[in-house]
Amino acid sequence: MLKIRSLITLAIAAVLLALPAAALAQNTSSVTGTANIRPPATLPTNAVVTMQLADVSHQGAPAQVIAEQSFSTNGAQAPFPFTLPYDKARISTSGVYIVQGNIKVNGQLRYTTTVAYRVITQGSPTNVAVTMDAVGTLPNTASGTGLLLGALLLGALLLVTRLLRLRLLSQPSLLR
Repeated sequence: MLKIRSLITLAIAAVLLALPAAALAQNTSSVTGTANIRPPATLPTNAVVTMQLADVSHQGAPAQVIAEQSFSTNGAQAPFPFTLPYDKARISTSGVYIVQGNIKVNGQLRYTTTVAYRVITQGSPTNVAVTMDAVGTLPNTASGTGLLLGALLLGALLLVTRLLRLRLLSQPSLLR
């Protein structure tokens, strides 16, 4: 009789211990996807990829990171698969959630997302292909050169205008 009571007590304890894990498993989900880089390049073996699931529901407030995965590439090249498990209780159906990421080499940022990849709510997917752009490069060097030349010309025009104005103010007879 004592053995049966002990076995029943042990079985009840096992069920009670398993309940929180089962409840947690039912209340979790994940965002999955791949991360690619633009322009394509060979990354060194010590590159570190960090992917995040973030809540951006509150305008003007910084994104709140809900889940994060970081890993060293160890010589692997893009695209990199990722999985971001999250607690469903932290998700609001009216909320806005994005996946963002970056790649660092020796602690220096080399690639980052420049687009908000919406996920989970409002018809957005839970599987997403993310592209990270190289940091410090212009996507189109021809337009980048045009912008630089335009800025230089505008600066020169403003300087000439200011000099002429000063000259006119210092010699009022030129204004008559």
